[in-house]
Amino acid sequence: MRIDSFQNIPAVLQSYGTSAAGKTEQSNQQKEPISTVSLSSFAEVFQALQRESLQVGQANLARVEQLMQQEQAGKLTVDTNKLAASLVQSNVIDTRG
Repeated sequence: MRIDSFQNIPAVLQSYGTSAAGKTEQSNQQKEPISTVSLSSFAEVFQALQRESLQVGQANLARVEQLMQQEQAGKLTVDTNKLAASLVQSNVIDTRG
């Protein structure tokens, strides 16, 4: 089975009858073949990066909200030279012509 997203790992584990702790759940006291699911170190790192990305996204939303309030109050000033330099540095604007 190919897992394209690690966002719903508990549901994937449940579909295999395996808890998040890696123990096999047996229903109705029937003996079934034991299957285990383990996450690779890549998956663990990927999950940590997802959590960090969510936190950064929330911080960005707070900053956008702050800027929006400044703009609505008429107190937002933009340094156009700094903005232009940032656009060139991030390759949004190509200065080569």
